[in-house]
Amino acid sequence: MTAWRDRDWRAAFRRYELAIVCATALAVLLPGLGSFTLIDPWEGHYGEVARRILEDNDWVKPRWQNEVFRSKPILSFWAMAASLGAHGVATDGGYSGEMIAQGGLAIWALRLPFALFGAAGLVLLWFALARTAGRRPAWLCFGVLATTPFYTLVARQAITDMPMVATTAGAMACFLLALDAGDAPLRSWWRRFNAYHLFALVLGALVGWQVIYNLLYFVAHPGLGRGVTLPAPHLLGTLPCAAAYAGFLALNRLVFRVTTRRQVLLFWAYFLLGLSALAKGPPGVITAVAAVGLYILVTGQWRLLLRLCVLEGALIFLLVAAPWHLAMALADGRAWLNEYFGHHMSKRALRGVHGDTGTFDYYAAQIGIGLFPWVGLLPAALTGALTRARDRLRGDPARLVAAAWALAGLFVFCFVRTKFHHYVLPVVPAFAILIGLWLDDVLAGRTSKTGLAAAVAVLIVGFVAVDLAGEQKQLIELFIYRYDRPWPSGPPYNVDVGGVFLGFGVAFALVAGALGVASRSLPLRRPLVGGLAGLALVYSLWATNGYMRTAAPHWGQRALHETYFRQRAIHGVDIVYASLRDLADDWSGGRRVIEVESLLPDDFTTGRPMNVHLEAPGDVRHDLAGKVSRVGDGVFWIEVEDVEVARLRGDIERGKSGQQRRRRPWMQVNADRMLAWQLNWRGENFWQTGEIWGRTKDTQTVFVKTDNKAFLEYLNDTTRHGRRYFLITEAARADRLRNVLPTERAKQTLRKLDTSCNKFTLVLFTL
Repeated sequence: MTAWRDRDWRAAFRRYELAIVCATALAVLLPGLGSFTLIDPWEGHYGEVARRILEDNDWVKPRWQNEVFRSKPILSFWAMAASLGAHGVATDGGYSGEMIAQGGLAIWALRLPFALFGAAGLVLLWFALARTAGRRPAWLCFGVLATTPFYTLVARQAITDMPMVATTAGAMACFLLALDAGDAPLRSWWRRFNAYHLFALVLGALVGWQVIYNLLYFVAHPGLGRGVTLPAPHLLGTLPCAAAYAGFLALNRLVFRVTTRRQVLLFWAYFLLGLSALAKGPPGVITAVAAVGLYILVTGQWRLLLRLCVLEGALIFLLVAAPWHLAMALADGRAWLNEYFGHHMSKRALRGVHGDTGTFDYYAAQIGIGLFPWVGLLPAALTGALTRARDRLRGDPARLVAAAWALAGLFVFCFVRTKFHHYVLPVVPAFAILIGLWLDDVLAGRTSKTGLAAAVAVLIVGFVAVDLAGEQKQLIELFIYRYDRPWPSGPPYNVDVGGVFLGFGVAFALVAGALGVASRSLPLRRPLVGGLAGLALVYSLWATNGYMRTAAPHWGQRALHETYFRQRAIHGVDIVYASLRDLADDWSGGRRVIEVESLLPDDFTTGRPMNVHLEAPGDVRHDLAGKVSRVGDGVFWIEVEDVEVARLRGDIERGKSGQQRRRRPWMQVNADRMLAWQLNWRGENFWQTGEIWGRTKDTQTVFVKTDNKAFLEYLNDTTRHGRRYFLITEAARADRLRNVLPTERAKQTLRKLDTSCNKFTLVLFTL
């Protein structure tokens, strides 16, 4: 009976194993996803670009403040905008204070697509390894990668790296499966429908959606590229893509004949590389190509070059990646081409912009920190991969592919001149696979020097643990922008998690040492390897939740903006119309009640006087008096009497004969303004729902330059004297503000409101 139950349990596990893998990946990456604030500057920057997509309803040309966003491809921003919309956040751009009012929902919505990409990468690699190396090696590799802080931390950040890494890993998984499939024929699933038809449908859906959207987009936006109207831009932006898809189908039908699983798996690999390019440009593609090239070189399988479906693959890659790039080139012209390709690609790679520069040793420290505590086993894993390069042991194809992936990818990113700590992330899955396969060798008794490997692991883990304890910010520096910003160690913060790093380091080193001592005892190997995995899992969960909840408030601005929205006073609403006809249609009915969504201060009540500021083309400006007639949950209504509306009569009559733009007016709450002084950390834009850079001069309150010329020009406007202003700046600059303010009243009333973050400070003054 016991044996029967054991077989029954194993059969049930096998039947649902893929579902269990998916659930495990989500269980590792999703908990606590929205529990800590966005990390500046990238999450706030990219989140604001996604919010603007919803505000402008423009899924081709993303924007940031008053300029076009040209530094990254579109996939991540599509994903963030779609997720925000699906969660009901930032609909049409969002209302005043919505990102604060929604609590963790906005953060969850922004990060969810990236966690799902990370989970997909884990699942695809497990599936490929289970088919080619066996289920136990697959689970070991999955466990190492799923508990590697580098991978899990970045998978829980709304930045462009994880979509690129996950799709590149998926492409490598498909390549490994294609190697294993050989010339196995396709099998029909239903009648004559097979895996190729499914792929063609998925590719066609992606291409078709972009072709249709671009066609409608260019018809609606005939004036493109610096005001120059291009000849038939809707055809230029859609016909090449549609023709390429038709050519792909015809090529496979008439010439190449898709008959094997290998071909379809390679098609999926090229499809995923196209998504990788659409996520972050060429890094993932170059890594995959270099890895496959090195694999062929090492194994001497030169005939494989003729079996990689390169021509069909090039078409697939272009069909996935080219439609948006073509549309963006037509929509934004030479400015996008110069900045996107000239600056952010070629200069980053060849000259160095932003970030650091360095040589081949730059990423050694980041790999040590990012792979902790598994990094202790990396030397043994790499040695095993290199010494078994031509063996035919179980799992060797996966080992060879992973080794080629790791070495070629590391060379690529060492060659790139611009360096950030997270740039090396695309090779982390390969390192994790090698470590997992080495652990499988240990369990199977295929290693002869486990004791030496364990001794090396103890030394490395101990060294890295001491290093992390001494400089605790290194974990969050795996994915931030600047590395010179201090950990909150001094008063009044005194945050210290060094003991946690040391504790995990000691525990992992002890278990690794025990594994080395007991390496010849089969009964002890499994619990000791399980102990390593358990410790790594607990450490990873602490890093992604406990550590991040401790560190994130000091690398983000959410708390300060929450203080602002709680204490600001609301004075009315600003409305900007796209045409005078729109204003006329909106106000020709006499008395008007305006509904305004906003996060409201606690003392906000009915009867308060409100100012309604109106603007329209032709230098039309009006200020109408109104009052709060009703207050709801996150909404209030302003009533404007007939006598005030009568002041618009002349412009209403003129507007009735004008052309209607049919565009909803831009509306923004008129409240105590938030100023960003000598600050450009991007979170200030997202948490303000764009209000810190509005469409009127009074709402454009970001002052980056340190010469203070624009800042003082804004404050010296006498119409602003007597008003309260909130100001956010870097903590180190806050004490210098008093000497810059232009009025004595501002100097006397200046006070710090929120210093809970060690990097940013919120102050208040009356001008």
